[in-house]
This record gives sequence, structure tokens and C-alpha cells, in this order.
Amino acid sequence: MAVPLKEKRITTLVLVVFIGILIGSYLNSIVTMLPVGDNVVKTFFTYSIPFGIGDFVHNKPILIDLNAIKFQVGFMFRFSLLSIMGVFISLYFFRWYR
Repeated sequence: MAVPLKEKRITTLVLVVFIGILIGSYLNSIVTMLPVGDNVVKTFFTYSIPFGIGDFVHNKPILIDLNAIKFQVGFMFRFSLLSIMGVFISLYFFRWYR
């Protein structure tokens, strides 16, 4: 029987979603390495959309200069169908977690 969300911690939910993203990204890299060529199905499952802060094409994160302190900030997420499927699979198992 599924456990209500009220009895579960939000930190556990965030951890489960993060693990689902990691599992999906590993599945994406495994499917990318398959030697079946570039067909429509492989492209459909492995196509990813980048989202983030900074220029990751030229490897230039955002530079913040406060005159006394200078630091760089940047992060990027790459969403693909397999990473979203990994999140849904992990959330399905989280539903049965006590």
C-alpha cells in the first residue's frame, strides 16, 4: 500500500528525484554508446536540452567581480527523455517507500 506524502520527508523526495536524474543520465550515455547507428529512435531518446547559467559551449561561466572577491558561477542541466523517465521511475519507487 502506498504511503501518504505527509509521512515522508521532503529531503528524501529531493534525494530520490536527484537519484532518478542520475540514473536517467547514465541510461542516456549507455544508449548513446550503442553501435546501432543514428536512427530516429536513438535520436529521440538521447536528444537533450541544455538549461543553465553560463556559456558552456565556450567553457566560460559567469564571472562576478566585487573588487575584493572575484568568483565564477555556472551550472547546467541537460534534460533528455531518459532522464525524465528516470525521475518518474524513482518517484514510483518512492511512492512505496516507508
